[in-house]
Amino acid sequence: MDMLSLQQGMQARQAPASATRQPNAADFATLRAAYGGSGGMARGDELAQTLQDRRRGDFLSLARLIAARRIFSFHWHHSLWVPMFQFDPLDLSLREAPQRVAARLGDALDGWAMALWFALPNRGLAGRRPVDLLQSNLPAVLRAAADGEAAP
Repeated sequence: MDMLSLQQGMQARQAPASATRQPNAADFATLRAAYGGSGGMARGDELAQTLQDRRRGDFLSLARLIAARRIFSFHWHHSLWVPMFQFDPLDLSLREAPQRVAARLGDALDGWAMALWFALPNRGLAGRRPVDLLQSNLPAVLRAAADGEAAP
C-alpha cells in the first residue's frame, strides 16, 4: 500500500469536504506560488523518505500525523501533497502555529480547502495570506480562523 492509498482510506473516515467544486490546475498553481516562500510542497512519498533519511519518522509516522490531523495534505493528480510550512525546515519537527490555526478552523475543511485557506488573501487579515503571517502575527491569523473567515 502506498501513501496515496493510505491517505484516501483515512480521508474517507474524516469530515466531509467543504468545497462545492473540484480543485483545478489554477488552484494547484496558486498553492505552489503561495507556499514557495515557506518551504514549498512535497509529495507524500518523498516527504516520508526524507523523514526516514533524517531519522525523524517514516511512511507510517507521516500517515499517523495526517490521520490525527496534526498536519493536513491534499490529493492532486494521483499524488498526496503536503505543504511544508507545517514543518521546521532545519529538523522537520512540526511547527506549532499551523496546528493551532488548523484546530481553530475545525473539521469543516478538507485538505484542499485547508490548503487554500492558508494560501489565499484573507479578508480578516486585510487581504494578506495566512501562511505569510504565521510567524509574524499568529494572533491575527488565529482571530481570522475563529471569526469564521474559513472562506478566503
